[in-house]
Amino acid sequence: MMNAPLLLALVLSQAAQPTPTLTWSAARFVDAARKLLGVPYEFGGRMRGASLTIDCQGVLFYAAERVGACGWKSFSVLPTESVRDGELGAPVPGLAPIAASELDVQLLLPGDVLLFVDPVENPGEKFIAQLGGRAVWVWHTGIYSGHGRFIVGDHFAGQVVELELLPYLREHYAGLFVTRMRAGPMPKRCRTHAPMKSPAAD
Repeated sequence: MMNAPLLLALVLSQAAQPTPTLTWSAARFVDAARKLLGVPYEFGGRMRGASLTIDCQGVLFYAAERVGACGWKSFSVLPTESVRDGELGAPVPGLAPIAASELDVQLLLPGDVLLFVDPVENPGEKFIAQLGGRAVWVWHTGIYSGHGRFIVGDHFAGQVVELELLPYLREHYAGLFVTRMRAGPMPKRCRTHAPMKSPAAD
């Protein structure tokens, strides 16, 4: 018979596991993000209040809560913490990071989470990796939608758009850090609460 301390440790470890996601589908993740096309960009926007706005991370969180069991407040706004905890997938070997000049979009899959990196220091968080011998920080995020395109709540465009990835990346950033979900979003702490408002009926 299992002793009491060992049984307690097992129960606690099982309780600490993330809540399982709903049936995972990268296509549903992309489709959820695509519903936001045209929504105005605002830093910190989370589709609430009278004027519905969203930012680049908001797009990730909106899509994640629509394909998973956890609300958007479950996810860290610090990409380094999110990557460390595997919230939105694991780093993809060879693409974590990859220089803009070296990226082959055929290595990407729809639903991949794109973290745009640059050697300019982001004072809000730690650097995420070394690229070409230099530390790089995350400055922007998006979702790869397939066929060389990605969906992004974009401060340049002022709204959520779907764009060609390579020209955008090479114009604005040094490279990418890519994560890929195998079984859906898995935040370290699952919170249930009212979801972000939809711009239209889901």
